[in-house]
Parts: sequence; C-alpha cells; structure tokens
Amino acid sequence: MSSIKVRYEKGVFRPLQKTEAIEEGAMGEVRIQQKNGRPSVRASEFFGLWKDRKDIKDGLSYVQRLRSIFDQLRISSF
Repeated sequence: MSSIKVRYEKGVFRPLQKTEAIEEGAMGEVRIQQKNGRPSVRASEFFGLWKDRKDIKDGLSYVQRLRSIFDQLRISSF
C-alpha cells in the first residue's frame, strides 16, 4: 500500500506528487484530513464503537479526552 498527497479541485482529486509507480486503473481510498491536522472522528472506522456502552454518554467528548491524554503522553516522552 502506498499513499500520495492530493488536492481536491473542481470535483477531481489531483495528485501533488509524481505517480509513475501507480498503475493505470488502480483503485484506492481517500481520507480527508481536516485543516487542524486531525482527521474527523466521523471518518474513523471506529466511529460508533461506543454506541452501546452505558458508561460513555457522549462519544465525542470521550474521544477528545482520549486525544488530550495521548497528546500529554506524547509531549512528556520527548
């Protein structure tokens, strides 16, 4: 699997780098990264994972709390 950066313009995803290694007709998946640098929670394959849990009332707040903890751990490891 490989990845390339693309820009969406006028209804078409245009590559921002050379694509010689990609065969004509190859298919792939596009994940959009938000302007703040983090992908949308809704774009995650884990979206809805906690819908049946009684201890998590608000999934978005739960994810934001997990991200905050992760960011603190990542910063403190440097």
